[in-house]
Amino acid sequence: MKLVFSALTLILLSFNISSSQILQNDTYQYFVDLNKADNDQLEIELITPVISTATAEFKLPAMVPGTYKVYNFGRFISGLKAFDNSGNELKTEKKDVDSWEISNADKLYRLKYFVDDSFDDTSDNKVFEPAGTSIEKDSVFIFNNHGFFGYFRDNLKNEYVLNFTKPEGFYGSSSLINTLRSNNLEVFTAPDYQFVVDNPIMFCLPDTTTINFDETSVMISVYSPGKGISSADLSAKLKVLLTAIRNFLGGKLSADRYTFLFYFTNKEGSGSFGALEHNYSSLYFMPDVPKESAPYMINQLQSTSAHEFYHTVTPLNLHSEEIGNFDFNDPKMSKHLWLYEGVTEYFADYIQLREGLVDLKEYGKNIERKISGSMMFNDSLPFTEMSLEALGKYEEQYFNVYQKGALIGLSLDILIREESNGSMGLQDVINIMLQKYGKDKSFKDEDLFDEIVALTSPKIGEFFQKYVAGDQRIPYSEIFSKVGIKVKSIPYNKIDMGGIQMGFNQKTYRLVIRQIAEDNSFVKDLGVKSGDELVSINGKEINFMTMRDIFGSLKNKIKEGDNFEMVVARNNESGTEKMETLKAVVSKVKTAFDSEVIVEKELSEQQMKLKTAWLGK
Repeated sequence: MKLVFSALTLILLSFNISSSQILQNDTYQYFVDLNKADNDQLEIELITPVISTATAEFKLPAMVPGTYKVYNFGRFISGLKAFDNSGNELKTEKKDVDSWEISNADKLYRLKYFVDDSFDDTSDNKVFEPAGTSIEKDSVFIFNNHGFFGYFRDNLKNEYVLNFTKPEGFYGSSSLINTLRSNNLEVFTAPDYQFVVDNPIMFCLPDTTTINFDETSVMISVYSPGKGISSADLSAKLKVLLTAIRNFLGGKLSADRYTFLFYFTNKEGSGSFGALEHNYSSLYFMPDVPKESAPYMINQLQSTSAHEFYHTVTPLNLHSEEIGNFDFNDPKMSKHLWLYEGVTEYFADYIQLREGLVDLKEYGKNIERKISGSMMFNDSLPFTEMSLEALGKYEEQYFNVYQKGALIGLSLDILIREESNGSMGLQDVINIMLQKYGKDKSFKDEDLFDEIVALTSPKIGEFFQKYVAGDQRIPYSEIFSKVGIKVKSIPYNKIDMGGIQMGFNQKTYRLVIRQIAEDNSFVKDLGVKSGDELVSINGKEINFMTMRDIFGSLKNKIKEGDNFEMVVARNNESGTEKMETLKAVVSKVKTAFDSEVIVEKELSEQQMKLKTAWLGK
């Protein structure tokens, strides 16, 4: 009855019936008119659940699961007002950036407030776009719902009904339960606030493709202003990927429905691209490349999509109490980011190897990049300590979860197989724990290592204590050689560019120099400036697809005294772009180290046995 009533209330509103005629109950009844977006702002109206206390605090999250950063979404709210059923305004007081106290809350009937989108925010605490909000009238709306809809702490478990009036022909893509969809109206429901936050919505003119498996329906929804990539373009690659994941997980995907939301943009944004995972969906923020570059972008998205989908296993279905009982306004961190992000990153690549989407040589190159990438961080910092302080003093170490975290996953998988004579791998351990715990039952953070050791061997406990909870460097060569992968440390010469920070301009598809934090003699001689966009280095054009090859080709070939030439695009005082050729003699070179991974051809019987168990063939 509630679902039918909610649809009826929206129909009544569409005929300009006053919201005061809507019956108040225990449900959050939200109303949003997308047609009234103005200056990247929307008005939100809430018929609140019945409140029985004299005062109540209305909140928006400080942080949401999966982001590992405090964003304070209340800062995007303005003009909040509270009313009783007769339209009389009630007193409100802003308690902090994310909370408002409402007096006479037992009379509260309606809240109204305005929301600014986060994509256009220029503050230092820029929201990573896959967790943010976008209000682009008549084009696209990104509803990461924690940025629009709030809650009362004592009513977190109440049902939510989200009523939208939308531009004609727009479609709301989401894994939320849809109870009404017409040309101008859309209604979604959720059993509680956690489910609302867990299911983003993208409104735009539809470009969708559906992939059906026996147990799962997967929707791909795309917004691409330049029409460079379509949902049909992505579907073929994603179907192959999902089939591989399905095979690896035992012939069944871990959700009955799933939505891939792809937002391709020509805006600059925060300078970072990526995605955010949810139980039933993932949202991607990527540059809107031209059609000729679409195959490259789709290929790049394969690993990202694998990573986000595997999150349906962990942490979404295997997690500690810190995640299972997530506090949106006073979050507590788990010490097991090595599991939630690192192991997920490992399996995203490993599944593609095991199921034949990439070969061992290509996989080895990926290991090289991760070892080299991990050395850019503090390798002696215990991973558990970094996890606990990822919101604070070790925030800048967080990205290592995708580098060293993945290498921890690979190391554990090999060692567990060795200790079990090939009968058990890391995924088998996770499967056992999924049966014990699952989505609605959390493990204790302090117990995880002991539980895994009980399922495997004391040697795994030693690994945890030395290399995950301890400060010792993982002996990659020793561990990986057990499956015939040799790791060598290779020195190379690297130009010392001081503290230059790079970004990417989605409109020109060029690397851009964002900041020169620390000048040195070479940088001064070269004459680069903040805002310069890289066109070529030593005669080789740099673009989105060639930058890795070009920067890689400079290794070992650079020495002091060499001539160096860089062409940049630079705007003059009138804003006109002009090409500038910058030249300097290389005056400062430092030695760095890369890791070279070699797939050995001649293996011992033990190595071959373990490699076969690891690869499944």
